[in-house]
Amino acid sequence: MNPVIKGFFCALCATALWSGNFIVSRALAHAIPPVQLNFWRWMLAFCCILPFMLPHWQQDKILLVRHWKYLSLMALLGISLLNTLVYKAGQSTEGLNMALLFPTAPMIIMLFSRILYKEPITPRRLLGLLLVVAGVLAVISRGEWQRLAAVHFAAGDFWTLAGALAFGLYSLLLRQKPQELSMAGFNGITFVLGAAFTLPALALEMYTLPAPTWDSSVLIGIAYTGIGCSFAAYWLWTSAIAAMGPVRTGFVYYCMPLFAAIAAVIVLRETITFAHLGGATGIIGGIVVATLPPALSKLKKGAQAQ
Repeated sequence: MNPVIKGFFCALCATALWSGNFIVSRALAHAIPPVQLNFWRWMLAFCCILPFMLPHWQQDKILLVRHWKYLSLMALLGISLLNTLVYKAGQSTEGLNMALLFPTAPMIIMLFSRILYKEPITPRRLLGLLLVVAGVLAVISRGEWQRLAAVHFAAGDFWTLAGALAFGLYSLLLRQKPQELSMAGFNGITFVLGAAFTLPALALEMYTLPAPTWDSSVLIGIAYTGIGCSFAAYWLWTSAIAAMGPVRTGFVYYCMPLFAAIAAVIVLRETITFAHLGGATGIIGGIVVATLPPALSKLKKGAQAQ
């Protein structure tokens, strides 16, 4: 399989898994405090990835020591901050606001790629951006544009924006991952470092807030976020960025509201409208315009060279 097409598929699967994270954050907002949910999520993810780390440990441990500053920054951005901020946002804002604000992450990736790496913002990417933004707005508003004007921003919206910034920077800096470091080693060490960085906030939260409600919904939520949103999705997302770069991978992230709408249909029994179909067309069309044509051009050139 062509690396770019493989990267696109990995990014799509990761985004589908992450779309359920917003449902979990809203459903468990008052059952378990955000730092504790984030901590147990990543400890479970570390337990899942540990067997994959061990075969590479002799080679990876030297690289982990050599690149500890970079790995610590990635753990802080992608593990400690990102999901704690999302879970904190779920306590004080609506799902509509979160779905509207979090897709700003690909814009952050594009902007900082231009500033830090001089990566051009091509007309094709701008066109793709306009298409996916229109599609996202159609899905969120369900075709009733006055709903967007009626959105009221709460304190949780700023937590959402902060989470989007952390995710954008994390995705952008993934291109600096040492090539010799295994994927399992990179993810595993950032998982455990990110969980460790939350320990002071975890202790404060456990001292000041009521204990979590350890019922089946909390356990299922931790299992889903730890195995699906953490272990599987981060592996897929890291693979996608390695294959096709952070900017093109970031465009796939705009599928998040689309997957969230599908989840609402399945879980909440909501109905699909023409606005959903139109929004899906815009999102998918924009992603194709912004990401796949360059991949197809590379395939064509490779075929001609042969």
